[in-house]
Amino acid sequence: MTWDAINKLGQDYGAPDIDYDRFAARWESDPILKKLVARFDGHGVIVKTDKKEPHPMQGEPPKPGLVAKMAKRATDRALG
Repeated sequence: MTWDAINKLGQDYGAPDIDYDRFAARWESDPILKKLVARFDGHGVIVKTDKKEPHPMQGEPPKPGLVAKMAKRATDRALG
C-alpha cells in the first residue's frame, strides 16, 4: 500500500498524514506494527498476509512459444 493510499484512508478517520520517516520512528517503538507489517520502504508498506508472495523466476525465461507448445501437449494428452 503506497503512502498516498494510506494517507487517503487515514483522512476518512481524521488521522494525520504519515510518510516513511514518521512510520520508521513509530516502527521502532510499536511491537504491534512489527506483527502486522512485512516490510516498508520509501514507496509504502507491505502488510503481512497468509498469501505467499510470488517468487521471481529463476534462470532464463522460457523461449517464445515454449509455454504454448507445452500447453498444447498437455491438452492433447488430456483429450487424447
